[in-house]
Amino acid sequence: MIGLMRSGEISRRLATLLAPATLAACAPAELPPRSSGAAAAFLDVTAESGLDFDFDRAAHGDYFMPDSMAAGCALLDFDVDGDLDVYIVNGYWSRDGGRPVNGANRLYRQGPDGRFVDVTAGSGSGDLGYGMGVAVGDIDNDGDPDLFVSNYGADALYRNEGDGRFSDVTAESGLGDTGWGASAGFLDYDADGRLDLFVTRYLELDPSLRTVDSAGRPEYPGPTCCAGVTDLLYRNLGDGRFADVSVASGIAAVTGRGLGTAFVDLDRDGRIDIYVANDGEANRAWVQRDGGTFVDRATELGIALNVHGGAEAGMGIAVGDLHGRGSLDLLVTHLSQESNTLYRAESGGGFSDATLGSGLGASSVDFTGFGATLLDVDLDGLLDPLVINGRVLRAPVRDGNRLGAHWAPYAEANLLYANEGDGRFRLALETCGTLCSEVEVGRGLAAGDIDNDGDLDVLLSNGNGTVRLYRNVRPRDAHWIAVRAVDAASGRDLYGSVVRVAVGGRTLRRDVTPVHSYLSSADPRAYFGLGDAGSIDGLDVTWPDGTTERFGALGVDAIHLLRPGEGQP
Repeated sequence: MIGLMRSGEISRRLATLLAPATLAACAPAELPPRSSGAAAAFLDVTAESGLDFDFDRAAHGDYFMPDSMAAGCALLDFDVDGDLDVYIVNGYWSRDGGRPVNGANRLYRQGPDGRFVDVTAGSGSGDLGYGMGVAVGDIDNDGDPDLFVSNYGADALYRNEGDGRFSDVTAESGLGDTGWGASAGFLDYDADGRLDLFVTRYLELDPSLRTVDSAGRPEYPGPTCCAGVTDLLYRNLGDGRFADVSVASGIAAVTGRGLGTAFVDLDRDGRIDIYVANDGEANRAWVQRDGGTFVDRATELGIALNVHGGAEAGMGIAVGDLHGRGSLDLLVTHLSQESNTLYRAESGGGFSDATLGSGLGASSVDFTGFGATLLDVDLDGLLDPLVINGRVLRAPVRDGNRLGAHWAPYAEANLLYANEGDGRFRLALETCGTLCSEVEVGRGLAAGDIDNDGDLDVLLSNGNGTVRLYRNVRPRDAHWIAVRAVDAASGRDLYGSVVRVAVGGRTLRRDVTPVHSYLSSADPRAYFGLGDAGSIDGLDVTWPDGTTERFGALGVDAIHLLRPGEGQP
């Protein structure tokens, strides 16, 4: 988002620059011709899947700021039956103080036929707060995932009881902060075997605030309207309670307008660190020190600002080894006229802004990016970036836009890139299908293998209150392998594990975490495309405690359940 003082300038630039370049960029008539034999990888299966969620959070028409920023979604196996279910956060509340049932978050269980059934009513997970983000993790080490919901207002924690029901344990857990929570995630930062929680917080909003654009029309406020706040770190005490260690850890040393977060070993010392994308301010890199304390080293590591020394409007974060170096790169999404930014991990430590010349900059400069992920669309072993777009300031409406009068001026196309393997990325609209040609108001994005066929599918949540499910249906001409890394005793997914696969002279890396994108939670399993390789040379897992085990040449085209102690040191 941007400050109010810039709204007139951006509106004029959008009218002159964005309209010819962006508004028609992904219209079917403007798509580049398909290459010979090319087929769309993603098919919209929302209608037939049973995901009937469609609730307009802007029905009041009062340009309430959270309406523009919400809300996220999650892919999780809440019933532990081996396939992914769906949780949708509903950013809505009644302005008159009521709590309508249709404003609740929704839980959908995937059945044996691949369809999703709304089981919210009997599950107890239908939070009625003004929803923003969702985090998924097994907080009590009982083998099933629990849910944390960040809200504009009081956050909520739902414990999975293992029988299809969730219990609201917010009060006893100590996690009911009443600020404006955004992206959140579970991590075991102190390596004690229990998942802790980190929550970004956006800003301190006056809910009565209303603004207008340069033409005098009502418009959503920008972030400079209000002061930033501190983010939150909670330590899991192991008895159902969490202690707020934000001050003691150093996380509360500075304020910001936090939106996206990711958990990465930024300084490569074997301990997990916390990266935060701030809106219009320098990003934070909370690097862990002894004693469970953190210090911001974003400037030193090269990931606070862009190459020009400018702070950008950070929203979503995608993390992965884009360059095949065995270390993790960062892709941060931004406001239009800023471009998205690629921070490449350097062999000597730290990061460099590698956006220029990558193909990710000029192609995104006219878009406002929110959710982002890195997934191997064609299973060639290279991670391909996907960015979900949606404006925060109105612009001329594209011909054929099917959204209503309120949301149509904010709609944008999404961007899928093919990784060329040499540090460059090519827009892959010929394989994107309606995922890129449908123009909506993108916000949340979660990637996961909903049909357990070896490639990642995509769940989107839009600013206008709709969701979309896209299945990867690319014709199968490549092999793959996937790993679910779990604790031997509890069955809990071991977030922070690092999986490496040796194949064809390359070593591919994937990290086990559902935390990425914007306000969302993804499939925690690690997926590898193998190209035409019918076997792998070996697979190693580095567990959260730092030990590494080799699991040898596991079979391809399969999902493997791996536990510490079952491999060879």
